[in-house]
Amino acid sequence: MLQFAISMVFGLTVGVIMSLMLWLNTRFTLTEFVAIVGFVFIGCTVWTFTDGRFADLTLIALLVVWTLFRILFERKRTFEKLLTFSMSTTVVINYYIYLRFIGLRIDGRAESGDVQQLIYMLVYLVIIAAAFLVVFIQKVSFFSNSWERDFFSHEDQRMKRNRTIIFSFLMMLTVVIVFGIYMSTSFVSELENAMFYIGFEFFYSLVYIFISLIMLKIIVEYYILSDISEQEKQHQKELKSFIKMIRAQRHDFNLHLHAVNGLLEAQKYEECRAYVSKMVAETEYVNEVLPIHDTTISAMLYAYRSDAESNGIKMTFDITTNLRGLAPEAYEINRIIGNLLQNAIDALTEQTDREYGIVVKMYDNSDSSVVDISNKFFGDAEELAHVFDYSYSGKKNHEGIGLSTVRRIAESYKGLAYVEMDEDIIHFIVHLPKRNRR
Repeated sequence: MLQFAISMVFGLTVGVIMSLMLWLNTRFTLTEFVAIVGFVFIGCTVWTFTDGRFADLTLIALLVVWTLFRILFERKRTFEKLLTFSMSTTVVINYYIYLRFIGLRIDGRAESGDVQQLIYMLVYLVIIAAAFLVVFIQKVSFFSNSWERDFFSHEDQRMKRNRTIIFSFLMMLTVVIVFGIYMSTSFVSELENAMFYIGFEFFYSLVYIFISLIMLKIIVEYYILSDISEQEKQHQKELKSFIKMIRAQRHDFNLHLHAVNGLLEAQKYEECRAYVSKMVAETEYVNEVLPIHDTTISAMLYAYRSDAESNGIKMTFDITTNLRGLAPEAYEINRIIGNLLQNAIDALTEQTDREYGIVVKMYDNSDSSVVDISNKFFGDAEELAHVFDYSYSGKKNHEGIGLSTVRRIAESYKGLAYVEMDEDIIHFIVHLPKRNRR
């Protein structure tokens, strides 16, 4: 009876460990809950029939199977699942170090030893369950919901590769070191003061796991903040240019009024009409992007328009929405629009037929805002099915990351990104959902 109780406590402890580690970076699904219940049952069964001798290897194997199952059949990102697996594995190994530790604290009598073992195992279960309840009730997330998307999805391939290597290395190092400590307990148990040494190893491995999590969190947040900082610097540069142009326009307004007044007094009405028309054209240059509520987006549009016109490409705006209340943040909207505009400018730079130019339309529909950027198409229509594929590019010396980034950001907020053809005009269309739809 005591052995059955011990096996139940063991299985429940492993289940709570898996639940707690899962909660670090993602949330339960029904499938994961059923899987964890299954793990509890298997853990209890293995412990009962083997007296705990092969439970460690069995559980690690089951964790691997669980991770592979999540990678193959669940719509979550791979590194989220690998993080859950690596941290669950290290904490389970830490638990086995604890079992080795308490095995030295019980005396030689079987019944008394079983009772003490059950009590010590219950202490661990209570502590780990209390930690999970705190995390669950307070809805604590060690990592933000979008951490993997923001950390790994970098336009620079070298930067993305380096981040993947660093993150994977830290996860593997944590598992290997804690497993090494666990293996050493079998040798330490033969030494004098073995209880002290294994107790020290248990607490050291626990602290090391916690420090590893902190290090992973610091690395992830540092790089994400670094990316945002770079984007903000670019946005600020564009914004300053935009504001400088508006101030210059304001400064010139008084001069224009004097000029108009002088032409009217001289009764040069045709010259005055031409002068006023030019003034209106200059103000419309800015007014077309003013409906957008976020000035960083307006500034970026102004910057791309100036860049296009410096290359002899006309860019026309038709904006009837302010892009307010969208699920993506302003810097993500800028990445979407910026990639599409840069793609259009690149497509036209090497062409002589620029009559259509680039047309930028933004409008609202029932549940989202739509960005439609179009230009004349000079490529192979059969390639359009692949334009959003990662690393695909129809142009030389291009990594093919920009359009895949557009689709990735849109779909991460349950939006859409697709291509439409209207005779020889190509439209890149993105639907950006409103915030309350996410």
